Formats: sequence, C-alpha cells, structure tokens
Amino acid sequence: MKNQLMQIRRKVALIIAVTMLIGAISFAQTRHSEVLWLDFDMKNIPEPTERESGAYDYFFKGQLIEGAKRRVDVPRWLRLATGHLKQASNVNALDEVPDSSWYTNRHHIRHMDTAALQRGPNTGNPPDFTSAVITRAKTSGVSPGMMVNDATGQAYLIKFDDFNYPNLQSGAEVISTKILYAAGYNVPENYVAYINPKDVKIGNKVEIRDPKTGKQRPLTQDDLDEMLWRVARLPDGRCRVLASKILKGKPKGPFSQMGFRSDDPNDLIPHEDRRELRALRVIASWINDWDLKEVQSLDMYVEENGRKFLRHYLLDFGSSLGADADPTDYYHGREYGFDVHSVTKEIFSFGLYGSANEKRARIISPEIGNFTTDDFDPGDWKPTYPSIMFDNLTDIDAFWAARVILSFTKEELRNIIQTAEYSDPMANEYMLRTLWERRQIVAHHWLGKTDALSDFSVRRLGQGVALTFHDLMVEHALGVIDFTEYTYQVKGKNYKSSKMTVSSREITIDRETLGAATEHGLTDTPVEVSIWTHRRDFTSEPVKVYFNWSPDRQQLTIRRIDRS
Repeated sequence: MKNQLMQIRRKVALIIAVTMLIGAISFAQTRHSEVLWLDFDMKNIPEPTERESGAYDYFFKGQLIEGAKRRVDVPRWLRLATGHLKQASNVNALDEVPDSSWYTNRHHIRHMDTAALQRGPNTGNPPDFTSAVITRAKTSGVSPGMMVNDATGQAYLIKFDDFNYPNLQSGAEVISTKILYAAGYNVPENYVAYINPKDVKIGNKVEIRDPKTGKQRPLTQDDLDEMLWRVARLPDGRCRVLASKILKGKPKGPFSQMGFRSDDPNDLIPHEDRRELRALRVIASWINDWDLKEVQSLDMYVEENGRKFLRHYLLDFGSSLGADADPTDYYHGREYGFDVHSVTKEIFSFGLYGSANEKRARIISPEIGNFTTDDFDPGDWKPTYPSIMFDNLTDIDAFWAARVILSFTKEELRNIIQTAEYSDPMANEYMLRTLWERRQIVAHHWLGKTDALSDFSVRRLGQGVALTFHDLMVEHALGVIDFTEYTYQVKGKNYKSSKMTVSSREITIDRETLGAATEHGLTDTPVEVSIWTHRRDFTSEPVKVYFNWSPDRQQLTIRRIDRS
C-alpha cells in the first residue's frame, strides 16, 4: 500500500511538473525573443534499472488494455468531435522539435551534404573482419546472428541475409538507418560488411541453447558451419552481413511508447505526446518500417561531457523497404498482427472477406522483396502492433514529418541507396523510383490536410514589409495546384485589418497597416498575420505568423508560428 501511495504521489508530481513546464514554454513563446532549439534533458541522473518489455507490453497491454481505455475515453472523443486534438507538448515557438536526448535536427533544418548523408551515424572505419572472434551466438530461429569482435577488438552484432534473399535485409537496414539518422533520430552505426567463415573463431565460454534438449551448451564448429550454410553466401564463400556497432554506454531496456520512465528524472514529457515519436508513424510508412514494437528501441545510459543520462535509440530496420525474413508476407504495413477489424469482417462475412493476412506478396526481386507503391495508402498504414503514440498523431504532426521527408531530393536518395551495395544495378533504380513515388504519396496525403506553408521569412520594404513563404504542395507538384490563393489578415494588440487575398507567395504589408498593428512604433508589440490557403474545394485552417522589430528597428524577426 505504501509503495502504491508513493507511485501515485510521484505521478501527480510529474503531471504538475509537466503542466508547469508546458505553461512556461507557452509563456516563453509569447514573451521572449529566443526560440528554444535545445530541450536540455541531459542532466546528470543516477543509473536507472534495466527495463523489460515483451509481448505483454506491446500486445496485451498496448493493444487490448490501452485500446479499451481509449474507446471509453470521453474527453478524447469530445476532442475528436470538435476537431481540437491534443497537440504535441515538445514543439518550440516556430513549430519545430528542439534537439534533445531523443532527437537532433539534421537534414530538414541543417542540410547535410552527400558525404554526410552516405556516412549517416557511422563515425569510424568499417569493421575489419580479417579476423573475427564470436562472443555470443544465436543459431536457432528464422534469423541467426552473433556478436563478434573484429580485428581491432570492436564489438559488432552480426545479422545474416537469408539464403533465398541475398542482400535483402542488410541493404534495407543500411538505407533505412541513414534515412532515419538524417531525419533526426538516434540510430546505431550499421555497415554492410563481409566475413569469410575461415576467418571466424569461437571465443571462450560461448554457449547456445541446444535445439533438441533446450539446455545451454558450448557452441561448436559444427554448429557454426550448419548455421552459415543456411545464410546467403557469395561465390567466393564469404558471407555478406549487416554489422551493427555496439552502442556506447549501458543498455537499460526499451523505452515505453506511452507515459514516462519512472527512474529517469529527465523524462518529463509523455512519450505519446512527443512529436518526433508521433510523427515516426509517417516516416515509417514511407519506408514501410512496420516492426516498431517497443523492443525495437533501446535506452542507453551514456556519459557525455561529464554527465550521465539516458539517450534513446531506434533499432533494427531489417523489416523495412520490403525486406523481412519472409518477404512474401503481404499484411505488413496493411494490417496489425492481430487486426480486430479484419477478424470481425471475416466472422460476419462467414469467411468471404479476404484479409491482407491471407494474401501473399509479389516479390520484385530477391534484393528488393515486396516494396511497392500501387497498393500503398499512407493514411491507413499500420505497424504490426497498435501504438498510442501513433494514434495521437495530428495533422500538424504529420505536416512536420512530411516536411522532413520532402527535404530529401531524388539525387540525395540515390546517394544513400548506393551505400546498400546491391549487386543488381536495377535494384538501385527500382528502390529509388519506389522511395520517390512513396515520398510523393505521403506528402500529398498529409499536406492536403493542412495549409502546407513553410519557410516563412520577413524583410523590410521601402513602404512597409514583405512576408514570404513556400507552398510545399505547389513547389513539389503534389496534386491539383492550378487554383491556389491565400487570404491574409493583419492583427495587432488593438487592431485588425480587413481580409485580403493574393495568388503570390509574398504578402506585402504597407506602412499604414504596419503602424496600426504595432501601435505606431512600439517595437515590443508583435504583428500577427493569419493566412488561409484556398485550393478549389478546400480551405485550410489559418496559420498564424508573429513577427516584430529589433529594438534598434533595423531587423525584423519571426518570433512564433502557430498552427494549433
């Protein structure tokens, strides 16, 4: 009872702290000139305990219990009915996600050159497997693997491609790793590497579970030979592998997909309310990274700059881009592993309804698997297990993710794909074409629900100021764009202009309107410009842009962007 009371008190304290933090951030966005670009959740903390996660957490608890709770959550249904969904808690005044132990702004904010995109998270030289010592091994199951130390002593987790699908999972994992890294997520260093079985030795005290007796016993050369004959090999006898460098720090288990981590004082934002985690659904749909259960993440207790804290990683992308141990499974990305709606349809149709789980995927090639566009629906895309953080995705979160995706040009994607080292040049071309087409489909779907305006800037003119912006729907040729207009209204503390409509992506505010909005010279009074986007039968909700003058009246600065 005492422990339960302590837990309740801690949760109440966390809720109060979060509420105060959000209020402080909101106040800062309105009153202060600085934009928060670093959410410093990297303070020194005691070492947390290792968190366990299994089928109970991501199936029974995540899908059944939490799903039932949401179905009877009256406030949530009211928010849905009124269109006022709960917005992400960790965005700054410019509607961006600050850097943190979860996320780092990279390509869409700080453009990466070709070398950086191809390098991704990799910081050193590729593994040297001219000699390799096995320290742990998994010989049973569909996907065998092992932990090895290379010739330099560096530890790697080794994953093999299936005999029937050479280069499939290793290629997909390398590409997805570099896309997710450029998108801002923490991911391991993953390399395509080559191992000659003759150069592999079994280390001391390496044990496996005997498939016949179920007991632990030493790994033998015969076990190793049998395992390697079931994996893809090159004509010269070498095995191409995915080598994942062991992360620095101490592993503390996966992070939960909702709530807080109770033994991490830095963890003050519910995970389901973090924009980068909500929006991961959109980015994952693009690359069809459907295996996103909790155990595909990892909290690492790291030491950086004299501080010890948790850094949060995404792991294991061998089930993306059409890859899987069995790529003929069609339902991935289209249905949950246990899809209540499909099961219900099958029952009430007396088996006449054919679910995606009953279909077999067409294999494009052994290196590509079943990565396609003609049957891709980003709005209906599903991971294997439902996720509260994905269910909390709003159109504004998805807009942010679409901007991240659109930051990749076709040539940049081509350069990333080259690092997969596919043996068939046609695999490179097919992967590029499919990624590009899915990019367009994702962006069109989600941008079509919003104003699609970004990259606002303001500058002085001789007779006033000009507010310019980009329209991503127009600039990326997404859908019908032959009729697009923008209605705007200028507001000040005690002033509201009439609404005006323009067709250009530049709004000019004359000196008289500007003077009225700023109360004739008060530099600390922000000017608000509300903009509605019109496209044929669609009118967006307004995006509000706030700007003001510097104290010396020499510069204009955008202080806040509000889409909520």
